[in-house]
Amino acid sequence: MRAVLAAVLAVALARGADASARDPAASGELHVALDQLVARARPDGGWEFGELPGERVHPHTAPLKFAERVAAPFGLADWDLLAIRSPGTPTAILALVDGYRLTGDERYRATAARGADLLAAIQMRSGGWFSEMPVRGPALARWFTWTVLRTALDDDVTPGAIRALLAVWQLNGAPHLHAAAERGIAFLLDRQLADGAWPLVARPRWKQWVYRDFEDRPTLNDGATSQTIVTLLAAAAALDRPELVAAARRGGDWIARARHAPPQAGWAQQYDEGGVPVAARRYERVALASWETRHALTALVALADATGDPAYCAPIAPAVRWLEQSQITPGCWARFYEIGTNRPLYFNERREAVGTPSEAHQPYDWSGEFGIPYLVSRLGAGDGEAREMAHAARPRVPGDPGVCRSAAAAAFDPVTAADPRQVIAYAGTLVAEATAEPPSVCRVSRGR
Repeated sequence: MRAVLAAVLAVALARGADASARDPAASGELHVALDQLVARARPDGGWEFGELPGERVHPHTAPLKFAERVAAPFGLADWDLLAIRSPGTPTAILALVDGYRLTGDERYRATAARGADLLAAIQMRSGGWFSEMPVRGPALARWFTWTVLRTALDDDVTPGAIRALLAVWQLNGAPHLHAAAERGIAFLLDRQLADGAWPLVARPRWKQWVYRDFEDRPTLNDGATSQTIVTLLAAAAALDRPELVAAARRGGDWIARARHAPPQAGWAQQYDEGGVPVAARRYERVALASWETRHALTALVALADATGDPAYCAPIAPAVRWLEQSQITPGCWARFYEIGTNRPLYFNERREAVGTPSEAHQPYDWSGEFGIPYLVSRLGAGDGEAREMAHAARPRVPGDPGVCRSAAAAAFDPVTAADPRQVIAYAGTLVAEATAEPPSVCRVSRGR
């Protein structure tokens, strides 16, 4: 078990991909991307959201928007807005740790360590982190602790921060990073739901008693349950705590039970306590979800590789068949599909289905490649068009939807890119492509 878990840790922390998928000449491209992460890091650690020249960063969440409105007129909004949700500070730390292992460049290790120190310093009393956090220098703005009561699991916020802390701790052995990671793991275990899944966020229990919300219920939205499973498997190996695998298995068993029946053998975004797909936000109605299906498959593959249990591989082939049949153009998927008809769905703020993504709520990732071609290619599970796309398959960090092959897109330049999160996503992909990943026990034969 320890040997298997050690292999899983290498995959989970490095997020590797098949090195043969990229030309070795791409190493120069990798150095440029990692150098940009170093250049764009805050002096006291971490990475901020992008901003327009001469403007402050615009918050994305309600608590931070309110704080900005209240403090800015009095000149008191003097904090930096740290990006935690992926691709954010934890993702950048993981990319730099992997970059250091690949290149030995000390700048990458030092920058990752400063970021991890900051994550440990701003850890919430719950043991987790929030999607965006206000920092002054190397510390959290004091008002935040008393105003934000939710802890985020979605968008790889708390799970990603734990993996980042563990990755740097394995390099430098800093006790405070180990302690912070352990607190984060305790939070994940405490917030696992009775059915084995995890919620979108962890609200205070008294608020859950006052009223129930979709945020309290089991979800795959933005990788909440799937990335938590991946993180617990990584932690089990890093800390020699095989009991964490049991919690991860409970999550995987819930995923297996929640899958929709063939031929639409995918997963929804949000569920109720009975395992029935339900609506979430106003523009997230009942539907099957392609990105969340890829998240679910990634978690099941990680479990199968960690435990050697082939039962976790069983949902893969039917789900891949559904994904193959659901492409809106080659290599491109809608986020949502109607249960029954399988037609793509897009929703506006009034909970209405509309005809195109441009009519739907913005901003939102209504379509993308979602890392699906890479997973299909790695597992050898695809037929027809999906297998033809293998040459262009790229691993995606959490939160990166990728660009549909049909979309006209200029080559990405990390030097001139305005948004640091785009650079983080780009660097994460390059590092994963440069890191060999062992074969999965879930590799599907072509005959199936």
